Amino acid sequence: MQQVVAQHGFTLSLPADYHAATALAYHGRDPAGPAERWQGNRLDKGLLLHGAPLLLQLEFDAGQVHAVFSGSALMDWPALLPAAEPAVRRMLGLDGQRENWQALAESRPAVARLLAGRPALWLPLTAEPFEALCWAIIGQQINLSFATSLRRSLIQLAGLPIAGCALLAHPGPAEVAALQPEQLTALRFSRSKAAYLLGAARAVLDGSLPLAALAGQSASEAERQLLALHGVGPWTARYVMLRGLGFADCAPIGDSGLATALQRFHALPQRPDARQTEQLMQAFAPCRSLATLHLWASLSENT
Repeated sequence: MQQVVAQHGFTLSLPADYHAATALAYHGRDPAGPAERWQGNRLDKGLLLHGAPLLLQLEFDAGQVHAVFSGSALMDWPALLPAAEPAVRRMLGLDGQRENWQALAESRPAVARLLAGRPALWLPLTAEPFEALCWAIIGQQINLSFATSLRRSLIQLAGLPIAGCALLAHPGPAEVAALQPEQLTALRFSRSKAAYLLGAARAVLDGSLPLAALAGQSASEAERQLLALHGVGPWTARYVMLRGLGFADCAPIGDSGLATALQRFHALPQRPDARQTEQLMQAFAPCRSLATLHLWASLSENT
């Protein structure tokens, strides 16, 4: 029996100089991703909203974005809808960080040089924090192409179907925690990576890692709790804080791309190590998250 699908939409006005391509490229970065499709000015994203599998359609048009959530009509939509706009705003990076970053450029030469006439970027976040945690663990010590393949496999294995849609919602902690290690190792996950991922999901599920609540704590406390998780090191913790929790002053120390970008930015003879990277990023405090995004972006520029 075919499920009845309900749709609920709204339109958000965007800043006059909003750069939609940043959000579209981030969320649609895997062309074969089973949870997202990006075409032109439109993004379709399968996600969980308070545990409910939904399709989010975002379409950018002349200073605004049209957002439509769709899913089974049997879901408790009155309970879900208050979370809809905040989810879109976090995915688009509309959290005020950019204004602070632009203001910092007026008083900080390093920031002004990093911008150097380029538009200040926004910092898109994952649809929910657990998605960033999964990606950070999956991406440990492997190249981007392999990490993308593993993420795709995880979503195909544990993602949730969405009524009326071919995309899957990225799995939540309950779906990942229910997996067996052998299911992941059969998909080319290493034994250690499988164990870290399942352990993280179980910690979020049982409340020993209150992931969503970490965004309301201090950065040092959030990092402490993330580092207490088996298999989570400084890079993983910082990435989750940056892309999943939205901390404004967070640099993923140990990231090879960040180190390479800093080497180019400062014309250093060699890539800085973790200690040197930490020191160099101090010049961008308290906006090291957006500084990281700009440094990453600089790697694709002609030099």
